[in-house]
Amino acid sequence: MREYRKYAITMAAFAAALYAAFIVAAFGVLSLLLNRDVINQTDAGALLGPIMVTIAALALVWVVLSAVLRSPERLRHIPPLPIFMAGVAAYLGYCISGGVLYSLGAGELFRSVVFIGGEMTSPFAIAIAVSGWLIAFLFFAVLLAKPAGSGAPAWPWEKNDNN
Repeated sequence: MREYRKYAITMAAFAAALYAAFIVAAFGVLSLLLNRDVINQTDAGALLGPIMVTIAALALVWVVLSAVLRSPERLRHIPPLPIFMAGVAAYLGYCISGGVLYSLGAGELFRSVVFIGGEMTSPFAIAIAVSGWLIAFLFFAVLLAKPAGSGAPAWPWEKNDNN
């Protein structure tokens, strides 16, 4: 079971990297198609967007890893609730962290509420949720594809064949 958990943690790291890359690509395509910026506020700063995406990726990884590490045995099927929760957690992490950080920079609490409301209805936040669902599904699919008891790959001369 220890090897399975290490494999799940490694796959979660790869899923986070894939999620971040997918979000960058989705934001670029949506920005070009809609002819608008990802964050419309000009006083938001250059680091707000990357921090929001990072928090969304961390929320996604937290949900999928907690689903795997809390189970007493290997997963036998793709669980729909953690997939749904991963997308929702990424969406909420993206929107709420953006509002909190934006209000810290602006110094006004009301602007935080307006920012969160604007972000929750933006196509970019919806892309965060949909991408989260896709990446979480792929994470569980890859996790289930590894057969039980299969260790690390070995070269032919490393195998203990008696032939």
